[in-house]
This record gives sequence, C-alpha cells and structure tokens, in this order.
Amino acid sequence: MNYNNSFIEMQFPVSKVSKESYKERKAGSGQTLTGLGKWWGRKPLVLVRAALLGLLLPVSDEPKKDMDIFLKIMSMDENGLLNRKTKSISAKDAFVMLTTREREQCFECTGQTQRFALAWKAGITTTEKVAALEKAWRRMSYDQKLTYCMRPEEYSNKNPVVWKEINAHLGTKAANLQELIEQLGVKKFGHKAVVGDCFCGGGSVPFEAARMGCDVFASDLNPIAGLLTWSALNIAGASDEKIAKLREFQQKVYDAVDKQVSNWSIEINENGDRANSYLYCNETTCPECGYVVPLSPSWVIGKGTMTAAMLVEYSGGFDIEIKSGLNSKQMSEADEMATVKSGSMYCPHCKRSVPVSALRKDTGRAGNLSSPIYGLRQWGKNEFVPQDSDTFRERLYCIRYIDKNGKRYYIAPTAADLAREQRVVELLSERFGEWQEKGYVPVSEIEAGDETSRLLRERGWKYWHQLFNPRQLLVHGLFMQKIEEMAERKEEMVVGMISANGIIDRGSKLCRWDSGSEKQQQTFYNQAFNTLFDWTTRALDAIRSAWFFDCKTTNNNSQTKILLSDARNLTHPCDLWLTDPLMPMLSTTTN
Repeated sequence: MNYNNSFIEMQFPVSKVSKESYKERKAGSGQTLTGLGKWWGRKPLVLVRAALLGLLLPVSDEPKKDMDIFLKIMSMDENGLLNRKTKSISAKDAFVMLTTREREQCFECTGQTQRFALAWKAGITTTEKVAALEKAWRRMSYDQKLTYCMRPEEYSNKNPVVWKEINAHLGTKAANLQELIEQLGVKKFGHKAVVGDCFCGGGSVPFEAARMGCDVFASDLNPIAGLLTWSALNIAGASDEKIAKLREFQQKVYDAVDKQVSNWSIEINENGDRANSYLYCNETTCPECGYVVPLSPSWVIGKGTMTAAMLVEYSGGFDIEIKSGLNSKQMSEADEMATVKSGSMYCPHCKRSVPVSALRKDTGRAGNLSSPIYGLRQWGKNEFVPQDSDTFRERLYCIRYIDKNGKRYYIAPTAADLAREQRVVELLSERFGEWQEKGYVPVSEIEAGDETSRLLRERGWKYWHQLFNPRQLLVHGLFMQKIEEMAERKEEMVVGMISANGIIDRGSKLCRWDSGSEKQQQTFYNQAFNTLFDWTTRALDAIRSAWFFDCKTTNNNSQTKILLSDARNLTHPCDLWLTDPLMPMLSTTTN
C-alpha cells in the first residue's frame, strides 16, 4: 500500500456520492443535524465522510480493488445497498423490472389483451415472490435502489465478512469504521488523524470527522457557527442518557414559562379556551379618501376550514369579521378583496390604488450617494410598537383558539382579547429596559446591507428587536430569563440557546401565515428579509414544537476543540484540512 498518495487523488466515485448527497439533502428536517438549527451552507455528511475516507485511504497497484474497498467501507457497494435497504420493493417497481414472461408468472393477467394488474398472482408462493423481488432489485439502477435505503451515515456496518476483506486489502485489523480510521491515521501520520475546518459553519466536517474516529479542530468567525458546531459535537454526539437529561431541562424551562404565561392570563379567554395563533396585519390611511385600510394580499385564512376575513366598511375605516365554513364562491370573493395588489395599496372605499413606495414617501437617491432617502419615520431604540402617526400601524385581526375538547376555531378579537393584547404591551414595558441590558431581547442596531436595509426602508425598523411584536418579545424574553435562571451546566445553556433560536425563527413579524396548511411558516424560509403586510404569532401552545428540537444522537469519543477565530490567525496543527472558504475572485477571473 502506498500511503504517500491518497485514494481521492487517484479516483473518486463522484456520481454515487452526488446521488447519496442529493438523497440526504432531500431528507429536509430528517437530516442528522438540522434539528440543531438552520445553516444554509451545511455540507451533506455523506460527502464529508467520502472526502475524509478518500484522504486517508492509501492506494495500491489495483485501482479497481481500491474502488471496491472504498465502496464497501462506505456501504455503497451492491451488498452495502442491500444491507441498507429498509423498505420492501413495491409491486409497481417490481413489475417494471421484470420481463414479460416473469410478469405472467407473478402478476394477475386480465382480459384478452393480456393486461396486467399491479397485484401479485393468486397462489404465488413466498419463495417465488422473494425470487421475483430479488431479480427486480438486481436490475434497478443506483438511483432507484437509494429510494429503498437508509443513508450511509445512518448505517453501521459491522459485518465481519466485509471487514475481513477490507482488512486483507489494507493490512488493518478493524471491526468498524472508527477502528479503521484510527489505524489508517496511525499508518499515514503516526497517530490518530486530526482533521481541521477553519470555516466550520454548521459543523458538518468536524461532526462527521469526530463520528468517524478522528480528532477534530474547528473554528469560525461567526458565533452562531461556533454554537452549532459545538452542539453538533457535544449534543448530537452525546450519549442517550445525556440527551435525556438535556430534554428534562428543556421541559423544566418550558413548564416555568407556561406557568408564568398562565398566571399573566394573556392567552386564555373567558371560556377557558387557549389561544394557538394570532394573525396581524398592517393598516394605513388612504391618501385619496382618508379611510384607514387594513393591508393584506389575501384575506383567505384557511382553505381546509373554508375560513376568511371579511372587510366591513364603516365611516372612516373597516371592521374585520372572521367567517368559517364558507362556500367556494365566498372564498373567491374574500381572495378578491385583497388590499395589496401588484405593489400597490387598493382602497375598497374609493376604489383607487396607491403605490406602496408613494405611501412610504420614498424620494429616490440623494445626490451621488448610493443610499436611497427613506420616507418612513425611523423607530427609536426603545420603541417596539408603531406610533399612531406612523404610515404603517399594526392590527390584530384574528385569533385561533383551541377549546377544552381540542377543537380549533377562528374569531375576530373581542374587547377582552384586545385588553389582553394591551396587557402584553404593559408587561413588556415593565421589563424591556432590564431585559435589553441582560441580553434577553435584542438591543443592537440593524447593520446596513442588501437585505437588512429593506427593513429600514420598508418599515422604518432600525433595531433588531423591532422585527418582533410585543407578544413575541415578551415570550422570547421570558424563555431567555428562565434559561439563565435554570441552566446549571454549559450543555444546558447551549440547549437553551438552540431552542430559543428555534422559537425566534418561528416567531417574528417576518413569519407568514400559510392558508393552505393553516399554520405559520418560519422566518428564514429563504435568505431574504421579506417584510410582510400580514403575519402571524404563535401562542405558547404552538411554540412547543419549535422549542423541543429533535436531532439524532451518535456517540463519539474523539478529542475536539472549537474556537471563534479569524482563519488567518490559526496556529493549531492538523493533519488534514477540509473546508470551503469563500474566496474573492481575481480581477482576471471570468468564470
């Protein structure tokens, strides 16, 4: 074996690794690390595993054998795919793979035209059926087989026959992947391999390297990257017993918040029903007729429950009625009542449209400066609600409650609901200054940027806390307070921060209401700061799913080190560096 050259320098199964990576990405929230938090550039774990294995594997004078061994270690060979298979092949897929003669033997045949029904023939034995399925499996492409398989990082290959063949080729004595990686590191470097990633981001490289059996070093300038990477190694990489204790901490914090919210009586109505979701909209004064117009691109609330908001005109403005069980015609009418159309406000009273930019009184650019002149008033540092004189005010127009039988229903806010809303503002006002000092709610100014500048231009928001309404700020701040009061260990504090990230991502004025699923969408469904004319706030009952994050646990015993640092200042010795820095393009670069 030649340890001066690596397998990845000579060959690499790009197609198969790409297909495995695609399958992992399509798993969405089912991916191993996504429960810890969103990170846009997180690399697929299977890609990291393949790259690190390719770096550590030596080469021989038998390239085909080297490839076979690589695929066996990755469980991407034929037997590996079969062992990763978790679902039975469907009759439909088996039918496609069989010949006409085999179909006649296995499937029902109907009519004189010899059409086959996708049903196994009556009387077919189990042995015959298994044989047909095995034929179908062998004839499937790699892509088709993947649809029936768990992902490589979910499978632990402990087959002694497979490891005997791997060891015979590599001259190792391993019984699992971790032992193999340690032995390859000793052969190549004289010690267990140390893998570094100086742009660790969401933590895929250090997490997978540690799980494979390497010692790891990770750094990043972004503190969220540091948090996620530490969490990947110390939470997702923790034992089941440790995870159980951390979940007990999550429950303890949630219960404390729930008790306080209940004592405040800000989510329970006079019937004892508890709120689940609050729907808000902006409203503005029509410059043509002076009517106060609620703003929304659609007043359809629930397509399943056939629920919509109806604007009822009165002198100077509009009441909003909530009606459920409507017919298709009424739902269409509600959709046509939209007061935001093609970038303009439409006033149902005077039937005129006014561009939103005109409402904001944007006046273009000043002189040679590249920054536009913003027409909206800029909110102050201590403000968390708009002023009555602001162009865009905020209005609660619908609440979804859950009754004692678990039935959900929508209503327009009553006088008592609006009183509870005012109570929220009062409670937050009492704590706002202290909570900003302690970091329970944001305090910093929004930095200028392509997306962040939209917040100032389109809503007048100058500080980060202004992305949240009073109810969101009050509950978020309460969670942060209880986390600090109850956390006794670093792991508990980090779990609290991750859980808080989850509820904040699903609790801002950038969270839209999906009328199709009748639930709230998260803030970062894309990478833009999309200001909305109507948005939703989760009550505590609906926050539960975001607070109790879920991630798969995978024990590792590797040595790890994580720093917040500029990559140019690193001095930590590593045997392998695996990273993907964003490098500035040279002036001569055209592609």
